[in-house]
Amino acid sequence: MNQQELTEKYFSSRLTSDEFKQLEQVLKNDSQLRAEFFNELEIKQTIAQEKHSTLKSRFQELDNKTKKKISWFRYAAAVAFLTAVGSIIYSLQPNYQNLYTENFEVYPNVINLTTRSETEQETNEMAAFDLYEDGNYSEAAKNFNKAYEKEPKDYLIFYKGMSLLAQSETEEGIRVLQSYEWEKNKSDFTAVANWYLGLAFLKQKQSTKAQFYLEKVARSDSNLSKQAQKLLIELD
Repeated sequence: MNQQELTEKYFSSRLTSDEFKQLEQVLKNDSQLRAEFFNELEIKQTIAQEKHSTLKSRFQELDNKTKKKISWFRYAAAVAFLTAVGSIIYSLQPNYQNLYTENFEVYPNVINLTTRSETEQETNEMAAFDLYEDGNYSEAAKNFNKAYEKEPKDYLIFYKGMSLLAQSETEEGIRVLQSYEWEKNKSDFTAVANWYLGLAFLKQKQSTKAQFYLEKVARSDSNLSKQAQKLLIELD
């Protein structure tokens, strides 16, 4: 497949995993194609920025099912990537802190609990999510931990890890997210957990570990897959 076909398939989201690797190699070796690729990305960035203004209202329309709600992230992540994409072309050494900042957004609460709770467990969970939504991540982490100790649900450990990452307790956030076997338990949060682990290691400038988790996301059928592929290009 020639270079033009690869770029056309990339922008129409039709690249296979093997073709993605071919494009990645071509971008490294062909300066003219890199320039053309960057120009087209700039155009798409302008379009994406217009969409960015609608994100807040989109968050409010999140569906009750976790899998459907995860779709919001592809829009926010696309804008973040397109803003940072210049570094893959013009920088030999990635700026890990910038890439982390541009891609990291606190994951929203996509868990719906009953408004009239009849159990102590649900009351504890609701309290934790209230603190999380208020931005009180320190107390939220403690409450998610208490709720998880009583009933080890995957989303409780995920949001505990998120609470830690949100308050820049990166090392502890990584430890918490790594403590759960997401793939083995077939969790709906597998892709997003791997995404945030990748970003957390990126913040710590541990490129190899960051790529390990981002590659898992890139190979998944998650809406984060394409964003992970783009970030991997920037890290290469």
